[in-house]
Amino acid sequence: MKKHTIITGASTGLGRAFAIAFAQRGHHLVLVALPNEDLDKLAHQISEEYEVNVDFYEADLSILSSIENLYSWLNSKQININFLVNNAGIGGSKLFQETDNEQLDNIIQLNVKGTTILTRTLLPMLMQHSTSYILNVSSIAAFSPLPYKMVYPATKAFIHSFSLGLKSELAHKGVNVSVVNPGSMPTNKDILQRIKSQEWLGKISFTNPEYVAQKAIEGIFAGKSVIVPGFINQINYWLFRVLPWSIIEPIASRTIRREIIHQ
Repeated sequence: MKKHTIITGASTGLGRAFAIAFAQRGHHLVLVALPNEDLDKLAHQISEEYEVNVDFYEADLSILSSIENLYSWLNSKQININFLVNNAGIGGSKLFQETDNEQLDNIIQLNVKGTTILTRTLLPMLMQHSTSYILNVSSIAAFSPLPYKMVYPATKAFIHSFSLGLKSELAHKGVNVSVVNPGSMPTNKDILQRIKSQEWLGKISFTNPEYVAQKAIEGIFAGKSVIVPGFINQINYWLFRVLPWSIIEPIASRTIRREIIHQ
């Protein structure tokens, strides 16, 4: 039975880059994304170009029943999963007091609940293999409580912590777990505009999704626990770890506040 890599949030941005990067390596794929994002066209395109099997499933992973339905669908089609990429997530820049409860709930439900429950749901499939992989997408924001990002950095801190704990727990069960912490990526016009609003600081730290995907895949196969793609982001990673918040806070606030002003 052919082994498949399942990628969430696969229709655009980093998820799309992951799909192409894995297909280039000969992986058969299951692409998961929200409905009405032309996932069928992407699946067909990748299948034709790279001669791999590509299935797709449209679902909102912030909803528990959607995850359960996805699992049932995989079983019904007898799709053999040995690699899970938890990429689906949402964020943004906004004053907390101007954020409505629904938006906050959506971020928490998808970034935290969706990643956690999907991982637990698919774990029995992964553990059927002598070697399998879980790659979780966090963010460089996981290492600092950035202002004006609503609850996004906190959810990514959860993903980072969850990944390292899970790696330790599954270390002797053949399931390899890594977490990738990219910086800003110009995955859509809104994010590109926010990067531009940060002037030089934002421009030197952003990385292309294709580069992040390649480094993440290389990292997990090399057995790395934490993957931080890009030289500037690696510097930021260590600065966030060693510098006190009293130094980081005014720089971060000034930089991200520009995003709010230019919205």
